[in-house]
Amino acid sequence: MSLETAFRRLTVRPTSICHQCRRTFASVPSRPLPQQSATGGLADSLVNSRRESQAQAQVPRSSIDATTNISPPSATATSSTSERPRNAFDIAEDMITESGRSTLERQARERVAALQRDWTRQDLEKQQQRKWKPGDVYAPHDLSGAEAAKWKRLRRKGRMMSDVIDQLGINPIHHYKNFSMMSEYITDMGRIKHRRETSLRPVNQRRMAKAIRRAIGTGMMPGVHRHPEILRLERRNEQTWR
Repeated sequence: MSLETAFRRLTVRPTSICHQCRRTFASVPSRPLPQQSATGGLADSLVNSRRESQAQAQVPRSSIDATTNISPPSATATSSTSERPRNAFDIAEDMITESGRSTLERQARERVAALQRDWTRQDLEKQQQRKWKPGDVYAPHDLSGAEAAKWKRLRRKGRMMSDVIDQLGINPIHHYKNFSMMSEYITDMGRIKHRRETSLRPVNQRRMAKAIRRAIGTGMMPGVHRHPEILRLERRNEQTWR
């Protein structure tokens, strides 16, 4: 008995199936069909078409003449048979070539348009390396390429080797009684100036700050933002109003 007849009987009389056969059919897992993506299908079709074209090109001409037993083709027939039929791979290659050519042409047109357009002042200012400030005086030679190359290099501030204290050869701590010297390194509010303003080396900056604090501690310099004379006048006014 063939399988076709057996399955036909099963479909006609489903009630006669035994429990063991039913269990066997139900226990066999169903295998899902493999799903193929669209990209994989396109790639397979391109590869297959290319293989077919290569196989057609590799067929020997002698075997073709022996099987057909026809006379040599004419010039028109030769030209028609020599042209290989276009497949999907050739079409895709032509599309890629055309898209690349159009991109190159568009970029060339953009470069030509950029060269032909008028330069504005803002465009030229973005290209210069030197940052001009209002009030700067410069000569035409300062706008040349040689001068611009100097500003292109990064200029780093070197380490300070000496300052005014080193040139005078003094120690600020020994001159804390000198009110004129100490007043040059404090602000109008009575605070010690930063090293960016005093231009002193770190060692001399610490010595000057120590001398100023010593002068304030001894009472030779005001330690508040108001002058001692102003404090004296305010105190006298308070006493008169009482």
